[in-house]
Amino acid sequence: MLKRLHLEVPADRVKEPFVFRMVTKYNLQTNIIEANLGPNRNGTVVLEIEGTPQDIERGILFLRETDIEVKEL
Repeated sequence: MLKRLHLEVPADRVKEPFVFRMVTKYNLQTNIIEANLGPNRNGTVVLEIEGTPQDIERGILFLRETDIEVKEL
């Protein structure tokens, strides 16, 4: 299964490896379509994630629990 997500990343999370953690923890494959991130400011990412439906939902929940706003496209 493949989903495309729009992420709103708070400034305090921009320096964290949240994509890496999601990929390794939930066995997902990602493709960054677009990113606008910078130090000390909010950012956005358009991300494709691929995996089982259950792993994708767990990955999305992980992002939301780390205060990243997730919208499915």
